[in-house]
Amino acid sequence: MVTELTANLIENADSSTFIEKVIEQSKDKPIVVDFWAPWCNPCKQLTPILEEITNKNAGKVKLIKINVDENQELAQQLRIQSLPTVMAFFQGKPANGFAGLKSHNEILNFFDELINIASHSQNEIEEIKKLVSEAERKLEAKEYDQAINEFSGLISSNLPRNELIKSLNGLGKCFLELNKIKELEELLSQMEEDIKDTIEIKSLIEAKEYFSVIKDKIGRLSDEDLDQRPNDLEIRMQIARNCILKRNYSEAIEHLLFIISKNKSWNEGIAKRELLTLFSYLGNNNDLVVEGRTKLSNTLFK
Repeated sequence: MVTELTANLIENADSSTFIEKVIEQSKDKPIVVDFWAPWCNPCKQLTPILEEITNKNAGKVKLIKINVDENQELAQQLRIQSLPTVMAFFQGKPANGFAGLKSHNEILNFFDELINIASHSQNEIEEIKKLVSEAERKLEAKEYDQAINEFSGLISSNLPRNELIKSLNGLGKCFLELNKIKELEELLSQMEEDIKDTIEIKSLIEAKEYFSVIKDKIGRLSDEDLDQRPNDLEIRMQIARNCILKRNYSEAIEHLLFIISKNKSWNEGIAKRELLTLFSYLGNNNDLVVEGRTKLSNTLFK
């Protein structure tokens, strides 16, 4: 059954109605055009996702579906070379697009960018990105209280999806660094499932669980124990975990790399697994991660 909402937001079009339903209507709101064909199996997977997200963003965007088999001349004019192809229009012009089947989160980001183009000026978007970057720098500088204030302020505003994810991840990291697990769990509980399913938040959740696990496993070892038995990988692993719990990530990375260099298969490759978990949590742009990944590659392939 077609609801009134769906009927208003999702329509079919053809060559004769393309100008009216796409070009003209895009002057008022963004229009997403789904080019499909009955024989295209990926189209059958993509179209329901486009419809779902269109309805979720009720009134902010409209979906137009065009059967390419019945509108071949239009497809040629728009240079549609493969199916499925999705094109977005705003202010009477193409604004974005993609070809092929994408993940749910990639399509969410596509819609979010389009909606934000319509709702924010380019200057506003650049200012938001600048504020998020400033808060991330506070986090890296371990100015956690200030970072919490800045991330919290950003989250309460109308953010583009990518910047919202960065801000939620940053706030979550602040809580984890300060061992404020209750606050972190409350933050996670308030997130929608599609946000939790992003790489950034998955890494945050994995780090939270990892920190909890190693907290229960560490022994009472010191650097003196390591000095006496420097090649004891079990002692070094315990020291590495102690460093992680003390948020001394630089030393932790060096200890884990040492273990891998001595025996990368030791204890079923646990040192590499835990190192990659730490890298994922810290983020690819972190200087420790950039340097650590280079050292890891050199260690594995020497």
